[in-house]
Amino acid sequence: MALEGKLSDFNLAEILQLISSQQKSGFLNLESSRNMVFVFDNGLLVATRDRRIDKRDPLESFLKAYGFFNEEQWMHVEFVSRNSSLDLTEILVSENLFTEEKLEKVLKSLAQEMTTMGMKLRQGSYHFRASKGSPSGVFSRIKIDIQGLLMESARRLDEGKMLREALPSPNITFSQGEKVIPEDGLCETGQHVFSLALAGIPLGRIIRQGRAGSFVVRTLLKTWCEEDYLLAENDNEEKETTELKSASQSKNTRGLGLRRVPVLAMVLILVLGLGWLRWSTIPLADTKVADRIRQSQLRHEIQTASTLFRYREGHWPDNLQLLVERGLLADQAAKLSGELKWEYVLDKKNDRYEISQH
Repeated sequence: MALEGKLSDFNLAEILQLISSQQKSGFLNLESSRNMVFVFDNGLLVATRDRRIDKRDPLESFLKAYGFFNEEQWMHVEFVSRNSSLDLTEILVSENLFTEEKLEKVLKSLAQEMTTMGMKLRQGSYHFRASKGSPSGVFSRIKIDIQGLLMESARRLDEGKMLREALPSPNITFSQGEKVIPEDGLCETGQHVFSLALAGIPLGRIIRQGRAGSFVVRTLLKTWCEEDYLLAENDNEEKETTELKSASQSKNTRGLGLRRVPVLAMVLILVLGLGWLRWSTIPLADTKVADRIRQSQLRHEIQTASTLFRYREGHWPDNLQLLVERGLLADQAAKLSGELKWEYVLDKKNDRYEISQH
């Protein structure tokens, strides 16, 4: 299978869906303002790096853009690379800079960011070169379903404008809000980003040092401001107030003033993490707020799984267990909906479903 053309005729989302639906293996190259490569194995995305191409490694660019390692650590990585034939991923694990689990999550974050950026491209060309069986010469540490990848990218593109409106300037700084997050209220990435915010570092530098993608860091900071864990302040000398709007635009304008953070508050934040953070699973101090967020996330997972099922089968699923059997919904999610006494009700006549609570 050979596939090539202009991105003005077919965008990245359409190309990825085609490769995924036909369960193809091979290399998809985008040539535009930013060249990209997507590697597939039987319709699954397994890499966004091709070490055979003599160009800058996108993983290295991602890690450096978001401040994962300091200068000394990078010098050590470069020394090992010059004196061995190891791939960057192998060096990161062998030199104890990443665990296998953390590396996998970083690679998935990279794939997500590249897909989101690629979906914006309308100029340039694409070329898909199919391979027989698994692509050779590829360090594959991930297997990503394309539908979920595209849905998350679509959400990020949709919410990106709201994030920019909420935090419009890279010079915005933060201070301690009215609420204090308990010691076990943040995971590793959350603790790191929160500590940078309390240190008075401006938004632009927080993103460059956040050890997570820009979208994740912005979402964290926006959420913390909305929940009164942080106060955002302008960078002008007159200390004017600004508005921080929620995604639903339902929150009132808050006066955002200047306030210095005690050293003690910084110490309380810097505690051991509970693991890598995904933006939608941040535990919060307020139990009711946390429950609402988790239930909202569960509804979103059910909605996503049901939509994917309908896309593939042409109709809504009869029940949640069918989604579990098809691998679209985690078994734990179905069990949790039962514990919450949620009922999946299918209305075939009107071609819809609803989640009701007993």
